Amino acid sequence: MKKLLFIINPVTAKAALTPCLVDILDTFGRAGYEVTTHVTTYKNDTQDTVRAIGEGYDTIVCAGGDGTLNETVSGVIGFADKPKIGYIPSGTTNDFAVSWGIPRKPLAAAERIAAGEAKAIDVNTFCGRPYMYVAAFGAFTEASYATPQPLKQSLGWSAYIFEGIKSLPTIRPIRMKIEYDGGETEGSFLYGMVSNTRRVGGFDLKMKEDISPSDGLMEVILIRQPDNPADNGKMLGAVLMQDTSSEYIVFAHTKHLRFEAEEPVPWTVDGENGGAVQSGEVSVMERAVELYI
Repeated sequence: MKKLLFIINPVTAKAALTPCLVDILDTFGRAGYEVTTHVTTYKNDTQDTVRAIGEGYDTIVCAGGDGTLNETVSGVIGFADKPKIGYIPSGTTNDFAVSWGIPRKPLAAAERIAAGEAKAIDVNTFCGRPYMYVAAFGAFTEASYATPQPLKQSLGWSAYIFEGIKSLPTIRPIRMKIEYDGGETEGSFLYGMVSNTRRVGGFDLKMKEDISPSDGLMEVILIRQPDNPADNGKMLGAVLMQDTSSEYIVFAHTKHLRFEAEEPVPWTVDGENGGAVQSGEVSVMERAVELYI
């Protein structure tokens, strides 16, 4: 019989899973899995559990937000014989799930895992740290981990915007040099991200339609600060329209990226605090894990 490790983050998944947990377990059982359930009790419990016992399973399913998925992938990535990964999204924005069509309803997501085939997908690394969908700096990034959990749960993705708007008066541009495949740029940036997603912070990215989780490429988006404050309106308009022809937006596909700032810069990695980093590299591990999507 196949073995499945089912990891549940109760902070983000309890409300969504409680009404259908028995049905989910029954779904996995009817698919031929012997299920072991683990409920996390502390930060990084998911990653620690996967690293400790995960290699003995055929499939690891995690229920929680994008951060829980990140921990699962981070735990699996070092295995020689990697289990397949299933994701039951039950966080605030669930950007990764929405990007790649994973059902938002927990039972439907479980049924997809039980009946589907896993697909090899890319995993990005930020200064050696694996991540699934976005590493970012600048405007609004601190809001993703500064927003209180109850506010996230009650307001959804708008909670991030609420916190981000409060931080606008304190945002200052970040001087940075960035090198990527086929180009480089330097200047003062209000925001920057390196992603593998079609959606960030609840907003769909429409800058390129053929973004794929398995193409070996990351998407880079940088927003420049206008030299003249009178042009702030033009910059904001370009951002809202996602106009990649604008002088205020840099958009690129790349396998590798190197950045160097004038001082340490706070980053978020899959919605969690990534620390303050002055220089580093971001890269792609092509088709590094198999995920049911």
